[in-house]
Order: sequence, then C-alpha cells, then structure tokens
Amino acid sequence: PSLKQSERDNRKEDRLKTYISCWCMSDYDLDLMWKGYIGDSKGVAIKSSIKILELICDNAVSSWPLAISKVEYFDHANGQPISYFGTPKQFIYKDHHFQLDKEVRIIHHPNIKLPSPSHVFLPVDLELLIEAVVLSPQAELKDIKNVQKLLKDTGLGEIPILTSRDDRECIE
Repeated sequence: PSLKQSERDNRKEDRLKTYISCWCMSDYDLDLMWKGYIGDSKGVAIKSSIKILELICDNAVSSWPLAISKVEYFDHANGQPISYFGTPKQFIYKDHHFQLDKEVRIIHHPNIKLPSPSHVFLPVDLELLIEAVVLSPQAELKDIKNVQKLLKDTGLGEIPILTSRDDRECIE
C-alpha cells in the first residue's frame, strides 16, 4: 500500500484501541453540553477538577499508559496544519468550532492487539472524583430525591447536589 494508505490504516487501528474520557473545563454547566448529550431528557453532570483527574490518572498504575491533555483547537477549513504523528497526540485535536467545549481528555492507549475490548475499567475513588453532582435544567423535586437516594445508597451521601445554571444552590 501507499504511504498515505498505510498512515490511514495505522490511524484507524489506533482509534480502535484507544479509550477516551472527555471532560469540559467550564466553570459552570453549559446549555450546549446538556443539549448535545441529553437533548430534552433528564441527566446529571459530575463536577470535578483537573487536579483530581490528574491525581486519578497518576494513581491508576494498573491502567497505564494514561495521558491527560487539554484539547487543542485548530482551523481545519482554512488548512491549518496539525500533527497526527504519535499517540495520544493525534487524539487531542478538534476543529475550532468546538472551542466552547473547553475540553480535556483522559486518553488510554494500551499496547494491545486487535480486536480490542469494547471498554476498559479505570478504577476510581468516586468520593475523590466527584466534587458535586449537577442536575440538568428543569430538574424536578423527584429528580433531586432520586439522585439523593442513589448517592446515599452508594455511600456518597455527603456529595453536594447542585441545580443547573444561574440557580446554583445546594440542595439540602
């Protein structure tokens, strides 16, 4: 095969054996994210921090190699060049139209042969990871109660529950 086809094949294989967890670095929840991920449904977002994500990655020795990187945005339509060489570097680029995402990615690229598993398990201390649970817009009292019960039943009852957007108040 040509060099171009060989590179395409390598990138395709890398995509099949790379696992990515995406996080938004915004200081507040965004309508853009709610609409993009849950549409008109109900949902929750986990509030954490880059520092905590880095600590989790550093401590997950059994899951290495792990990388945590901010996504770099580029102008694809106007031909801005990017480097696709090297994993996980090729997984941190996104078109500049997605800049509002302010995305950071945890990338796991194990040295495995295809076929790769459909998922990988990253052991995480949820009490450490979750600073707060944010309810989607228009959350109702029953939604709040359900999340409170779930957190309590899983030993995470001390984690604060926040309402979405401007009405940011802790739910007691």
